[in-house]
Formats: sequence, structure tokens, C-alpha cells
Amino acid sequence: MSRALRPTWLISLLTLAGCTTPYQGPVSDHFDGQRFRNIEPKPHHSFWSFLKWQFNREPQVDWLPQPGPAEPPRLTERVEGNELHVTYVNHATLLIQQHGLNILTDPLWSERSSPFSWVGPKRFHPPGVTLDALPPIDVILVSHNHYDHLDLATLRLLAERYPRARVVTGLGNAALIRQSGLQHITELDWWQSLALNDELTLHAVPAQHWSSRSRSDVNQSLWLGFVLDSAQGPVLFPGDTGLGPEFKLIHQRFGPMRFAALPIGAYAPRWFMRDNHMNPDDAVQAHRQLESQQSMAIHFGTFNLSDENQFAPPQALHQALLDWQVPAEQFRAPKPGEHWQVPVLPESKPQNEGAR
Repeated sequence: MSRALRPTWLISLLTLAGCTTPYQGPVSDHFDGQRFRNIEPKPHHSFWSFLKWQFNREPQVDWLPQPGPAEPPRLTERVEGNELHVTYVNHATLLIQQHGLNILTDPLWSERSSPFSWVGPKRFHPPGVTLDALPPIDVILVSHNHYDHLDLATLRLLAERYPRARVVTGLGNAALIRQSGLQHITELDWWQSLALNDELTLHAVPAQHWSSRSRSDVNQSLWLGFVLDSAQGPVLFPGDTGLGPEFKLIHQRFGPMRFAALPIGAYAPRWFMRDNHMNPDDAVQAHRQLESQQSMAIHFGTFNLSDENQFAPPQALHQALLDWQVPAEQFRAPKPGEHWQVPVLPESKPQNEGAR
């Protein structure tokens, strides 16, 4: 395939037209009335920068399809008490089970990360959990509107199965998500909170990233991460992010993480990806800044979105852990379908103490 017809190049051309409804709301320290920005503003790469990347890419080793799990994970229908179960489905999709709630993050079961079924980045391994194998879903977290995180086709399937599921997302995304048939949608700004039940509170937290469904709606909706806070310690799902000041701010507010899901893929070339995607070394630094008891690597190996080789992120994570002297058991790259039971923090907060 010629460089001009690489899937990432073609999908960009096909999404030049059409956009989401821009968010309208009060000006804030990260919203100028028209567009959102990061805590530390980063220049947005122009279309010409994108072309520079596409036409100067080094030849890539072909990605190979990978098998699904040999045995499907054994999922508990509900998890209560101090237990925390996290199952890696694929890419940035996790099933988090805690305090009686089943929570999905950035659900993606489609064959392509694309607005089209016939073109765009295709998956190289099946989801580690089938839709039919999911327990009843109560909450769906959507971190931002990129196609590999907000997949309308998957959301439509979830709406058919779980029409009462509550969706939580950033400012400006509700109208798009409503197209899926899901109707119980709450938009949050950075640092806003939402009680999910008596034991679990959801906090929207900043991430260093951007938003866009086309070339014409850049940063017109908000990107964010989520902290699930309870007496047993905070749990972080940051969505997609570069390494910025956000992790230190999250740690200052919530303390050491019981669990963090940290993206390690889609990082090459660094001159193009650095501001918006962590590489494994960045992710280990974030793990340390968060004082995370246990971190799971996400956002790698499912879709070919950038220039690193298929198996490079886990290999680079291994080296980064050695370089930063972090024990390998604290930060691991899972296989799709892998199911973790995460212990409580050694010094958990009293039951009635909230986030600082």
C-alpha cells in the first residue's frame, strides 16, 4: 500500500466533513468560549504536520492478527464490600466492578476504530470479553470523542442491552452520545463530582489531550479522565493523555491510587505524538507520581494507530520499569480478557472521608 493510501491517512481525509455540535457555556480557565485547552496549553498539530508525518513514515513491520483468550474470563455478576475487579477488554475498554456497580470505560467492540465499517484502523485481536458475556452494565464512562474512545456503533449495541445505563462524559459530548439511543447522560467539567451510590463517588479529572471528530470541530468538546473514589482508595481511568501536570494534581487531591489504568501505546513518532500520548517511559513516571499501588497498561496492541511496532509497547514498558526501578508486579501489560482482583490500599481512608 502506498503511503498516500495508508489507513490513517485515508481515514483523516474521509473525516474532513461533518462535525459535532460545539459546546456552549461559560468561559473558564480551560475554555475560551469556543474551544477547550489543556492545563499547560499545547499547540495543535496542523493538517500539514499530519501530512509531513504520513509522507515521511519509516516502513512498518506488518501487524499480525492475535488470538483471543483461550478461555473466557469468569466474571462475577456483582462485586461488593472491599473488592475491586478490573477486566481488560481491549484498547481503553475496561470492566470495573466495585461496590455493586458494573462500569465500562470507553467501550469499543467494533471491528474498526472509524466512523465507517469498511475503512479505517482495524483491530488485530478480538475483544477479551464478548458483549453477551458482560454482566449488567450500570455506568458507562466516555473520556472524549475520538473514534477509538467514543464508538457510536458499540454504544448502540449497549443501548439495546442496557437502556437504563448511566453515561458520564465531558462537556459537549451528550448530544453525540444520544444518537446511540443512550439517554441517561451526565456531562461533567474537570474537578466536578457525581455520587454513583453511597460508597462510590465519581470525579472528573483533567487529562492532557484534545478532541475532534473531524478537522472542523477541534477542541469543541471536553476530554477528561475519571477517579472512582471510595473508602478503599481511589481508582484512576485517565482516558487518553500525554504526560503533563495532571497526574501530580490528581495525586495532590486524592492521594495514592489503589489502581490506575495508564496508556502506553500510539506514541511514535514522538515529535508528533508526545503532547497527547504517553510512551511507556512516560507512563512509568505517571505511575510513580500517582504512587499507584497497581497499574494496568492500556491503549496498545489493538489498533495500528501510529509508528511503533505491534509488540513494542510492552517491551518498552519492561525496560522503563527497570530504568525507574519499579517492581514489575506493580505495573503490568495485560492480555485481552485478563481479570485482576485488586487489593485495598494498606492504609485506606475511613469510610466517611471523601476526597480532599
